[in-house]
Amino acid sequence: MKRELGKTGIEISLLGLGCWAIGGPFLLEGKQDGWGEVNDEESILAIHEAIERNINYFDTSDVYGIGHSERVLGRALKEYRDKVVIATKFGFTYDEEKREITGQNITPEYIRKACEKSLKRLQTDFIDVYQIHLWSLPQEKVDIVIETLNQLQKEGTIRTYGWSTGDLKCAQYFAENSNGSSILHPVNVFGYNKEVIKLCEEQNLTSINSTPLAMGMLSGKFNENTKFTPDDVRGSGFDWIPYFKEGKPAPEFLEKLEAIKEILKSDGRTLVQGALAWNWAISGQNIPIPGFKTAAQVIEIAKAMEFGPLTQQQVESINLLINI
Repeated sequence: MKRELGKTGIEISLLGLGCWAIGGPFLLEGKQDGWGEVNDEESILAIHEAIERNINYFDTSDVYGIGHSERVLGRALKEYRDKVVIATKFGFTYDEEKREITGQNITPEYIRKACEKSLKRLQTDFIDVYQIHLWSLPQEKVDIVIETLNQLQKEGTIRTYGWSTGDLKCAQYFAENSNGSSILHPVNVFGYNKEVIKLCEEQNLTSINSTPLAMGMLSGKFNENTKFTPDDVRGSGFDWIPYFKEGKPAPEFLEKLEAIKEILKSDGRTLVQGALAWNWAISGQNIPIPGFKTAAQVIEIAKAMEFGPLTQQQVESINLLINI
């Protein structure tokens, strides 16, 4: 079963894969923004497993691993290009040699250069979904970005475009003033912006869900003794990550998971599959894009589609238990 991406006619699977982790190490503000070392051959095997299991949507960015995620995806998808939908992002500047994000740039000239580089790394003639990677922008700059994206669309370089933002005002302006098809924003059982999802429903935009597994917290693999080192983004100390503090799982999220885990595991699901089932249950516009590093993780993720969404009664029980 597939869903239409916005109003584009492009069909995507009920879930996609987020390709941040397979980019490997890279720096943001001097801190590690990657998920530790990666094995490229395992990443490619995992991507091929996803295709075998009817996942066709792959979401990356030019800064994940400073180009490395795109290169791995390009290698993995080259033979399957007509069967898959590739989404990538732009907006940050970077130093490939140092593997470090250096700033931001959304001028028309930079967007075109960034797009060309992504096309080369992805080994493709076009990008299916090209997304703004900056959380918020002033209105006058958004207009220029939209105009540039419309031109790239007319030229056939991109098929459609979206914005990676949970800022309601930005999402609203984008929905009303562009030909865009999607909003990518954080959505998981621990919290989300209901107004952004409502906007997507009203405007027929696809709601792409980042962090549907709360950066691994919803896998159930972590406890109060888990400790991530600074070579993993979860141990870097970024203040925008709520689930881990000083490299350890935040106790309030461990408590919330304990309270709802039996509901998530209903009907034989794993916790991962239950967490994804919750995303589908709260809106028909939602497409979760969990991250991965191994083929085994992808097999577990893909099986969630066989179970389908939680029931509304289960969603209401979860809401009561953790006060969503």
